[in-house]
Amino acid sequence: MKRHWLGIILMVIAAVTLAVANILMKLIPQLTNLEPGHVGVWRFTIAAPVLWLLTRSSQAKKEKMPVPHYQLLLLGAVFALGNFSALFSLERLPSSLYVIIVYIYPSLVVLFSFITGKRVPKSFWIGLPLTVIGLFLVAYEFGAKLSIDPLGFFFTIINAIGVAAYLLLSEKLLRGVRDKLYATNFVLTGAMLAGWLMISFFGVRLPDSAQGWILLIIFGIVGSLAPIVAMNLGLQLMGAARGSVIITLQPILTVLISTIFLNEVLSIQQWIGGAIVIAAIVLLQLSPDTVRKKDTQSNRT
Repeated sequence: MKRHWLGIILMVIAAVTLAVANILMKLIPQLTNLEPGHVGVWRFTIAAPVLWLLTRSSQAKKEKMPVPHYQLLLLGAVFALGNFSALFSLERLPSSLYVIIVYIYPSLVVLFSFITGKRVPKSFWIGLPLTVIGLFLVAYEFGAKLSIDPLGFFFTIINAIGVAAYLLLSEKLLRGVRDKLYATNFVLTGAMLAGWLMISFFGVRLPDSAQGWILLIIFGIVGSLAPIVAMNLGLQLMGAARGSVIITLQPILTVLISTIFLNEVLSIQQWIGGAIVIAAIVLLQLSPDTVRKKDTQSNRT
């Protein structure tokens, strides 16, 4: 039980820091000379060296990793794929529509877990639709027109698949790794290398002020390093199915933080949507696990 609650805390930390990342991604281009693509490249370029520095005395360096380094590097590239596809999506879709579409990824994770016989919450069929309804109320303003750009929709689906794939692969690859922080070094390095490849699309630009550098460093540590570390640790304690649902707190927290610190107004509709999402998450976390009968029978034989 302690492991489960620690996993919940870690996944909530991931959701909070990802919400902070969303706000910084919005603020940095407004306050500096950097565009979103430049910020996307810098976030991993800062995060990876910082974690290497923090784990330089790790004992895992003296041990043989049970997972090949290249697989962890590719895992980081998958995370970066989700990050950069989000940038392409938001250039073509309203942020409200983007949120509604991209948060199908918890359903993808749970469906994959169910199909492959992994443990999933019994109340999945109730809880996940509730999160979708809640997110819709938070993100969508009734009466507003929603125009779907096909390319924007495509990149958003790629974003959702990338996030779902990261959660599932992180749970699988790090399961037998003793020093998960040391392993996360390679994940962030893979994300950094993938980010460098995106320089051909966005170019590279240095911040033109001390404020720009400070915001980038905060973004790299709080908005990039912290959520990846929290997810990699949390997923091992509670699994990708449950963990993915907790991450749906991210847009709710983004709205709340914006309301508190950026003086944005939170409507009654958004309060109701946020309450529905939180209720759905509680429902799913309190529900016991179940597995498919045929998998249980095959394990007994």
